Amino acid sequence: MSQLTDIKLICFDLDGTLVNSVPDLRLSLNAMLDELSLTNVNDLIVKTWVGDGIVKMVERCLQHVNGNACSQEMLANAVSIFEGYYQQFLNTESGLYPAVKSTLFKLQDKGYKIVLTTNKAEKFLPDLLSYFGINRCFDLLLGGDTLARNKPDPMQIEYACEHFNINVSQAVMVGDSRNDILAGQHAKVSTIALTYGYNFGEPIAQINPDYIVNHFDELLTLL
Repeated sequence: MSQLTDIKLICFDLDGTLVNSVPDLRLSLNAMLDELSLTNVNDLIVKTWVGDGIVKMVERCLQHVNGNACSQEMLANAVSIFEGYYQQFLNTESGLYPAVKSTLFKLQDKGYKIVLTTNKAEKFLPDLLSYFGINRCFDLLLGGDTLARNKPDPMQIEYACEHFNINVSQAVMVGDSRNDILAGQHAKVSTIALTYGYNFGEPIAQINPDYIVNHFDELLTLL
């Protein structure tokens, strides 16, 4: 793979890219389902619901176990219950993917501006990153509710470029799902896709990222 040149800003997705968060999401969803007297779910199905934020994930979960769409009132109640349990189960069974911490440290040492662009609610980010010891790697945290729009909209990436006064030609988006790659394409930045993540159970190559890597530390051969 040819190396990317003149890159100054790296935008990283979180779930399925840096952290395998499905185990804790499953714990929290099942605790929510227990409280609602509904059937539990497993990791394989939860993995296909991740990527569009908490509300959409809970909505997909309820539709799966109920077999039909839920009311907005039921959804709002379920989201509130889920968030309470997720704060409780945060970092219980989840873990960083191999080489994430060491690679982030090396990229930081190289002088890149590093931004987290995730659809996960902002309030969960500080504790999660601190627990894994990677909070110091990020110059800016953009959660799914930080700005008016989130991925696949390019707003987070465009905001990060403007925040650091960096041209989009000097930025790259790294993620595991179509939302990440589409956000990067819409923002006109280079895109790097990771194959080990979630992407709603679909091959990431279908979205035509600029680069595809199988292991996180392969980023060091590109950047």
